[in-house]
Amino acid sequence: MQPEIVTPNKTVTDNELRALLKQIDEGEQSALMMLYDKTHRLVFGIVLKILDDKAAAEETLLDTYTQVWTQVGSYDPGLYGPLEWLTTIARDRAIAKLHLSQRDKRRTPASAAGLDSPATVAPEQQKKARSALGSLLAAQQEILQWAYYTGLSYGEIAARMGKPTGAVKTHTRLALTKLEGLLHTSSEKNSYTSGKS
Repeated sequence: MQPEIVTPNKTVTDNELRALLKQIDEGEQSALMMLYDKTHRLVFGIVLKILDDKAAAEETLLDTYTQVWTQVGSYDPGLYGPLEWLTTIARDRAIAKLHLSQRDKRRTPASAAGLDSPATVAPEQQKKARSALGSLLAAQQEILQWAYYTGLSYGEIAARMGKPTGAVKTHTRLALTKLEGLLHTSSEKNSYTSGKS
């Protein structure tokens, strides 16, 4: 089953996004505008959650689609789904901006309340991912939030949480191993079920 992006008026599949990226690679500006129209709410939500500043998020949103335009030739559909590639660019740009603008400020990880926000992308996969995250220890969830939303190193996370670096590394490894197991099992069940239909 192919993941879908659900917006108030449209649903778009990975195949449609791949087709748009191909057209962008061929220099079609209208395809970039269509990609923006179909995905900008999701991308903006990610960068706003990381930056917690609307103006900075808007600037990062523009930077993200500019990078898509200039670097679409580097997109490899064998390595990434189109949405995964786009959101990775957005996250990386937002974290780079965060590090530049808040280098010396103490920052707390994004609120876990965001996990309860309405699903807009691949709702079934989001539900499974949220369930898997919810099964982690509270300390593991906090460490993963620090790492994802701030891009801090193990040592920086340890300093901010008041924990030894080794403990942060161990919690991270255990959390990622558990998530991988839960999500891998979940995707195997999906392939089995979709293969039967």
